[in-house]
Amino acid sequence: MDPVFLLLPWQVVLYYIIGLFGILWIDLFTFSIAIFTVLRTQIPQPVVPETQLQNQASLWQDISSGFRYVFARPGLFALLVISLLFWFAHDLGGSLYSAMILARSNNNAAILASLSTMAGVAGVIGAIAVSIGGGFRQKIHGFLGGMIGAGISKTLFGLGQLPSIWLPAQFCSSLNFPLLGSSSEAIWLAKIKPEIQGRVFATRSLLLVLISTIAALIAGPLADFVFEPAMMPGGYLAKTFGGIFGTGSGAGMALLYVITSVTLMLVGMGGYAVESLRMVEMNVSDHDTDQQAALSNSNCEREADRT
Repeated sequence: MDPVFLLLPWQVVLYYIIGLFGILWIDLFTFSIAIFTVLRTQIPQPVVPETQLQNQASLWQDISSGFRYVFARPGLFALLVISLLFWFAHDLGGSLYSAMILARSNNNAAILASLSTMAGVAGVIGAIAVSIGGGFRQKIHGFLGGMIGAGISKTLFGLGQLPSIWLPAQFCSSLNFPLLGSSSEAIWLAKIKPEIQGRVFATRSLLLVLISTIAALIAGPLADFVFEPAMMPGGYLAKTFGGIFGTGSGAGMALLYVITSVTLMLVGMGGYAVESLRMVEMNVSDHDTDQQAALSNSNCEREADRT
């Protein structure tokens, strides 16, 4: 197999300039920087109560406690469900991304690399904008708004058949993800107590990995055996959607990609209809607020004892 097929889109351009070993050296260098940064960073550890140390839970109890913590709070549970729905649709469409572009561009790797570069540039700009502006005051608007923005942009991307449409649509799509991701993390970090964050985040990560895996597993068969044959000349969907997506190689993947993209938009819009999610920042107290309340109650009890 040609090594170029094992590379990411942005690496394809570098492959023809510095070769495979040059790319490997770049990866090793960047990995070294990341490892050095982590080793030099002091990560504060939450204080574990003595009762918890004396009664160490089993692995399954640790995992199930993460589930119970989220399920007991409707706002966080809704946040988790909406996230899973969004990333399932996103990863289902994302699994088709490279194959769709190559099929519709006559296997032009330069176009695919350009789109990847555009995504990276937009992601950096979006991250800088969020770092400077701080995003929305109510983070749920950044979370759901980012979903809607990404869904609209990806829908336009899937409808396009030329780089002149793909490039700006890709840029607009990637702008949303720093806002979406940072808003989601801000809510989780604010609402989850530090001593249980590891369990809750591990639970969330486990579910996201499962959802992503399922999406990737079904994307290929759906494209190869359902949508691609249906959008070939004479296919049963070609007469309905052929005027929008064209027919032939890549048209079926484009149709499926647009379906997943519209789903992203609908998930974001539907999130506003769920009151527990829309009001999660007000209905679920911050963990530091709980600590302050507990400290205040303790001080009041001490004053009462003195009097």
